[in-house]
Formats: sequence, C-alpha cells, structure tokens
Amino acid sequence: MDAISLPFKGPVLGIGVDIVSVSRIRELIERQGERFLNRVYTKAELEYCSKFKDPSERFAARFAAKEAVAKAFSTGIGEHLNWTSVGVVSGERGQPEVELDEKGKLLLYQVGGEHVAISLSHTEDSAIAFAVVVG
Repeated sequence: MDAISLPFKGPVLGIGVDIVSVSRIRELIERQGERFLNRVYTKAELEYCSKFKDPSERFAARFAAKEAVAKAFSTGIGEHLNWTSVGVVSGERGQPEVELDEKGKLLLYQVGGEHVAISLSHTEDSAIAFAVVVG
C-alpha cells in the first residue's frame, strides 16, 4: 500500500470557518439569478455547481468557503479580497482546493503564506467550510 502524504506542511498563519443556510443561498439565486451568481462565483464554480439537479448545496458550500478564506486572512470580503478572488476547484483526488486570483495571490504573499487548505461539508439544510492559511 502506497503512503499518502498531505501536500502542504508548514506553520498555520490563519484559520477561518463559516456556516451558511442552503435555503438562504437558494433564495438569493431565485431572487437575483445571474446577477448574484456572476458577482460571487468563478466560472469554474458556476460550471461545477450547475451540473447538479439542485446546485444550491454546492453553491452554499462555496459561499461558506469564500467567507472562511477571508476570515483566515482576517480581512473579510472587500478591500483585499473580492468574492471571485477565492474559488473552489477539485484537486487530484477530488478534494476541494482553493484557487486564488491575482488579488488573492498578492494577499497570500503579503501574509507570508504558501497555500490555503480548505474542507467543505453540506447537508440539504447547511453548508460549512473551514480554511487554513499555511506558511
């Protein structure tokens, strides 16, 4: 049996967690539609989530991920990070990975980080994300 190693080692520079109501995200999508989706989600996230019969759970998990990452950086969404500065993509083993745009990469560099690790989970009612900035 081959050993599995964790890809990122180093000091933890910041942590963040967020929980979101799936029905809240579903209502935002129903009320604001494309305006909300295009303002908050990356193209890759839109493509991935839209493949599912009810994409609301996955959109909620990615919304929580953006908030958790912003909390891990201790900046929030605004001056230092846009909603689309943080994207969630599938890694080599299907695990969620954070993809940062140029603004996000600059912030990661400024805090001395090398990577942002993330974990997501959702039910039909709630979605949660936990993020760690690793140096």
